Amino acid sequence: MATTEGSSSRGWYEAFGRRLFFSLDPERSHRVALAMLALPLPWGRIGHAVADPALATSVAGVPLANPIGLASGFDKACERFAALGKLGFGYVVGGTVTLAPRPGNAKPRIARDPATRALVNAMGLPNPGAAAVATTLARAPRTTSRWVSLADEQVDAACQALDLIAPHVDAFELNASSPNAGWAHGADHVGALLEALRPRSPVPVFVKVPPFVTDEEREGVLTMVRVAQDAGAAGITCANTIPVQDARMSTGRGGLSGGPLTESTPEIVAAVRAATGGVLPINASGGIFTAADARACLAAGATTVQVYTGLIYEGPAVAGWIAASLR
Repeated sequence: MATTEGSSSRGWYEAFGRRLFFSLDPERSHRVALAMLALPLPWGRIGHAVADPALATSVAGVPLANPIGLASGFDKACERFAALGKLGFGYVVGGTVTLAPRPGNAKPRIARDPATRALVNAMGLPNPGAAAVATTLARAPRTTSRWVSLADEQVDAACQALDLIAPHVDAFELNASSPNAGWAHGADHVGALLEALRPRSPVPVFVKVPPFVTDEEREGVLTMVRVAQDAGAAGITCANTIPVQDARMSTGRGGLSGGPLTESTPEIVAAVRAATGGVLPINASGGIFTAADARACLAAGATTVQVYTGLIYEGPAVAGWIAASLR
């Protein structure tokens, strides 16, 4: 029944919902979606969430109702964790969060490519700051495992942000790879951050690394992975968006997500697994739309998968649909 219900929900979204959202510019439709998630609607039924003990798992000691997560970037202010959890996600990653509030880049800063089921974003990490996020999370009910993506700022800033948010989350994901952060990312800085963050964090700290295409990029990413492992990372999320030039963005460039990453994500997972000796858990992120996409990543060595662009294109039942198929 869950599969049938999930399919009917996808049909509704394909026939009506996506057309409605895509009639708006991407950033406005995102705001509308977040506003809707604040309403007291039956989100479990809308998402056709699957509750099945057979899907339960854990990653780095964090128990999850299922292995399907929502990647960072959708709920940047960590305001809609409760509704998103009810949609059926086993965990939700909010943020990315910085210590001080950030407005992000100038608009336009999001564009869709429906032919390839892709998004390009140049958001620039807009968020209300760590103190505001901590206040929001302190008041919000828990419906799923709550994670926060933490910016790889300077060590002191990242430590202060972690201290504020840590009491309210189950894990952190250190964002060491956003092409829109406004600063460079490096393996040495990741190591220094982990050495400072780990002793003061009561919850696991994962590291989100960039994708790679060339051999040179591959070696750089795997070097970052090894440094993270040596510095005590709880696991690796791979991978972030692909940096691309895009004249539609105010910055002239952005991060590509969605369909163009589907094929390469399992390959990146396998490479990261080999580089870490299969010791660290891996969260697969990039172009996951279907249960087949999820299975390919799990078979390559991932413990969990993360959806983001899939939620935009497949609709609110994407987690329930994948969970039902995995079951």
